[in-house]
Amino acid sequence: MKELFTEQQLDWIVMGIAVLATLISLGWGFYETRKLKGSAKKALWANAILFAFTGPAIWIFWGVYNSIENYYGLDSVKALEINFGIVIGIAVFFIAVQWLISRWMPGIDSKRRRA
Repeated sequence: MKELFTEQQLDWIVMGIAVLATLISLGWGFYETRKLKGSAKKALWANAILFAFTGPAIWIFWGVYNSIENYYGLDSVKALEINFGIVIGIAVFFIAVQWLISRWMPGIDSKRRRA
């Protein structure tokens, strides 16, 4: 039976998703900061840069995921548990950083002023 995608093709797909996530986040930051004044720009850029780091996080997790699956096997419950823990850890990290940004820099929506 032939595979739908080879490992190399999936690596390229995941790399493309990672690059797009970074570029879209930064593009969104450039677009939205044109509309803001004052300290709201800093908060928006902090969020845009945080979201831009999701691209490298996706790529790094893909490598770690493949390493774990190759070591334990694709049908291993142990590998599933490890990868699940890593995903939860990444999610908690990004949520915590987002929460800290919102505490250090007052909300974007409350200070949004159209130019």
